[in-house]
Amino acid sequence: MNLKWQWLPIILGGSWLGYHWLGQRTVPPEPLSCHRQEVTYSRTPTLLIPGWAGNAWTFNGFLRWLPRAGYAQKVLTVRVSWTGKLRFSGQWDGAGENPVIQVLFDHSVTRGYQQQVQWLTAILRALKQRYGVATYNVVAHSWGGSAAVHALVRYGHHAGLPALHRLVLLGAPVDEGSLSAPDESYRRLRAAKHHLMALIPRHESLTSTGRSQGI
Repeated sequence: MNLKWQWLPIILGGSWLGYHWLGQRTVPPEPLSCHRQEVTYSRTPTLLIPGWAGNAWTFNGFLRWLPRAGYAQKVLTVRVSWTGKLRFSGQWDGAGENPVIQVLFDHSVTRGYQQQVQWLTAILRALKQRYGVATYNVVAHSWGGSAAVHALVRYGHHAGLPALHRLVLLGAPVDEGSLSAPDESYRRLRAAKHHLMALIPRHESLTSTGRSQGI
């Protein structure tokens, strides 16, 4: 075998490990550089959730821009390990001016987003228990948005979870089925839609951008 082909697996493996390592590097919290008159600041945290194969790069640029523009400030990173263990990094006393929490899944390349639904629900429960979070916002991309919707509809009525305040979906394919191939996850979501009646007083608005489906 040619020597260069012997090195190919090592080069490819090293490149993948390097990409994975860089993709897990989050931006540090920054204080607000200014306060905008048109912005209402609150203590309600906003969770940023990436989609399939997403990593820290998904929202790193956004998280750098927010405090420098005077809109919000990152306070925490919540990383979910391959085994579902939650790891919190950062200092937060439950206060702040439009605090933002970056959510990362070590196992982001999955065959579906049902595992992320369970992990996200665990994150919400931990935020209420550890930081006294009563309400939360979500900005979620792709499958991260689908997981957020499932967590809301299926488990959002539980007393142990904080209440949704606002939800922004960025191209979230909530229904990925067709007439010939129904989406089992979407059918499960529709079967739990009766829980929404209990949630109506608990949230103010749902906003969607990009391709998405209602229930």
